[in-house]
Amino acid sequence: MNLNQVTIPSLDVAKSIAFYKLLGLQLIVHTHDAYARFECPDGDATFSIHQVATLPEGEGTIVYFETKQLDAEVSRLREKGIHFNLLPTDQSWLWREARLQDPDGNQVILYYAGDNRKNPPWRITDEENFEDSRLRGNENETLEIERKFLVLSDAYKHKAHKSTRITQGYLSTDPERTVRVRIKGDQAFLTIKGKSNKSGTTRVEIEEEIAIDKAKTLLDLCLRGIIDKTRYEIALGNHTWEIDEFYGDNQGLILAEIELTSELETFLKPDWIGQEVTGDKKYYNSQLSERPFKDWK
Repeated sequence: MNLNQVTIPSLDVAKSIAFYKLLGLQLIVHTHDAYARFECPDGDATFSIHQVATLPEGEGTIVYFETKQLDAEVSRLREKGIHFNLLPTDQSWLWREARLQDPDGNQVILYYAGDNRKNPPWRITDEENFEDSRLRGNENETLEIERKFLVLSDAYKHKAHKSTRITQGYLSTDPERTVRVRIKGDQAFLTIKGKSNKSGTTRVEIEEEIAIDKAKTLLDLCLRGIIDKTRYEIALGNHTWEIDEFYGDNQGLILAEIELTSELETFLKPDWIGQEVTGDKKYYNSQLSERPFKDWK
């Protein structure tokens, strides 16, 4: 089975033809005013437009076109007067995307993903035995890609531009899906995380802000082992390091984390960063709530 084409609705096919020809598609069928079909310049996929009396409600259709020279293509189109809602941006799902809309409001995404288009690090390799740790039915799921390190000294405190006290507990510490309640400064959040991939760097994370009073109520329902810590934030290069200094049963433990857009992304490492512990489950906050640092010795 192979995908032949995607057909989108239009109030004015002629106007849409001009737009998509400007994007670089080749018109191959236009037998009457209510329908047009294009051939993509690369590969053998086609794309078509049909006339409608009214457009569907909502965000409309989303169409993806891949191009290896994304930045150059966007520059070319901008010179021709095409407006972009988002200029080329690296996304957490390892695609580089630029976004615009056609004359009917359909969303058009120009992107480049390379091998990650069909083979991202989290690709399902054995569908029959796949244990789905994602939350089904949530179209806004995101991926958290981070690396975790031990800290050698308190030199980070002199570099921090921000520090925040955090209290958090867990309604579930199931490794397939942890459910966390967190009060961070004057804000509160409910967070659900899926199972990490084999390297320990990547997993689904969905977070929603909630009222402080609700968070306090939920903390009372959490499992034993509330986490108490101060988070220091340090900007370095294009990234922000987050250093957690733990208290209570985890006194003496200091961990540093850095969030990335790709597992292969490079970053600057301060001299006070020590051994990497990414993927070592005993350093997960959910595990520290069950088996704190004081019990390791």
